Amino acid sequence: MFAWYCILLQITLPSKLPLFVNLLLFMAIEVILTNKLTIIGYNLGLFQINTKSIPHFLSMILHNDLTVTFVLLTFANVFLTTTKVSIRWAISVYAFLFQLLIGAMLRWNYVLIDTGWNFGMESIMILVVMIYTLLLGYLFQRMAYKEGWVR
Repeated sequence: MFAWYCILLQITLPSKLPLFVNLLLFMAIEVILTNKLTIIGYNLGLFQINTKSIPHFLSMILHNDLTVTFVLLTFANVFLTTTKVSIRWAISVYAFLFQLLIGAMLRWNYVLIDTGWNFGMESIMILVVMIYTLLLGYLFQRMAYKEGWVR
């Protein structure tokens, strides 16, 4: 349900980055989220993914591959296409809090089991990924204009 909501929100935005920018940004976000999950979950062992239940495992895949990705895409599209500071603040707070909420829901439903991960680490990781998304979105946007992909 959250994945569909995030996709619908992205689709209905009145102003968006060019399609090529969104495609490149989608791929870059997927790479960082997959690496984040692998490094934190498997290499460092700070949380475990519930793989004993297929619905739990599928909800983790949907969360990582669709929900968070489209929240970050929406965040980048709104932040980079508006000049109003209040809208930039609002989308930043929305993206941060929504990611905290869906992460907490995964923990409440035993999809993720924390073994060394905490709220502070989660907050810092969300902020780092949001900054990464903005920097790459800005870079891809500049590249699209410079290469003439946008008229």
